[in-house]
Formats: sequence, structure tokens, C-alpha cells
Amino acid sequence: MKRLIYFSNWLYLFSLSLWVGGMFLLGILTEIVVRVKLKEQKPMASSIMNGIMDAFNVHIIYWCMGLMVAAVILKHLAAQKSWAGYVEPVVTQKRFTKEVVLAIMVVLALYIGSVLRPQMHDLDQQKQAHPADLRLQARFDSYHSQLTWLYTVNMILGLSLFYIHGKEMTRFRDGSGSSGAV
Repeated sequence: MKRLIYFSNWLYLFSLSLWVGGMFLLGILTEIVVRVKLKEQKPMASSIMNGIMDAFNVHIIYWCMGLMVAAVILKHLAAQKSWAGYVEPVVTQKRFTKEVVLAIMVVLALYIGSVLRPQMHDLDQQKQAHPADLRLQARFDSYHSQLTWLYTVNMILGLSLFYIHGKEMTRFRDGSGSSGAV
């Protein structure tokens, strides 16, 4: 059972790393490179970014969410059933801080992938069909700004989960230490 718990921790951290690292790499670096290198070819830049962000915001992040939720459920089952004497480590003031942070990240990611992304695609197509329409550009810029803020919030929340998990790993690495919150 201990191996199962270690595996769930590894799965959780791997998924979180892929999610947060992907948000940074694709949401910031890739967009900057594509926009700078292809600034004269806006339709191609838009097509490339849409393809990359579709793959990441839907397929990869949804897999990461699923794996992380499965890992959290597995650890809660292990704690409830006391498998191999497992006790969920707590280093925060509130018991379910990690779960609440993860739930907020999931809701934001679902909103980005299921609501905001399709709206931005529709606007982008309209904008390409009518390049002189400044209202479409303003609406697209507004959605893009919202996307940037939501990505930023999710990155900060993801880094917070890394911090909490790191505190748990250092405080409870050998099963020693108290379970008191800090």
C-alpha cells in the first residue's frame, strides 16, 4: 500500500509539473516567440497559437486534472482506511487547503478550455474575415486579457500547491514530525 501512496504522490506532482510548466512554456514563451517571429503573418500566427493552445488547454490539462484528482482521491481513501498506517500530512492552517486550491484551478481551467477558448476562436475567425472591424479586435483583446489573467492566477495557485507539497515532503519525509499546521 505504501507504494500505491508513493505512486499517487508522484502522479500528483508529475501532473502538477506538466500543468504549471506547460502554462508557462506555452502560455508565455510560445506566444511571445510566435507573435514576434510571425508578426507580419498574423493569420498564420493565430492558427499556430490556436492549435497549440487547443492541444494544451483541452487535452493535456484535462488529463493532468484527472490524474491529480485521482491521486487526491486515492490519498484520501488511504487516510480514511489507514492503509499501511497512512496519515495525510497537513502543514497548512486549514485541513483541505490543497484540495480547495486544486478545485479552483480545475474550475478556472474548465472555464478557459470550455468557454473562453471557443469564444476566442469564434472572434478570431470573425476578426480574420473582417480585419478592419476594430470592435472585434477590442473584444478579442478583452478575452485575451482575461485569458492571461486566468493563466496567471492558475500559475500562482499551482506554484502554491508545489510549495505546500514541498513543505509536506520536508516535514514528513521519514514519517517523523508532528502533523501540526504551520
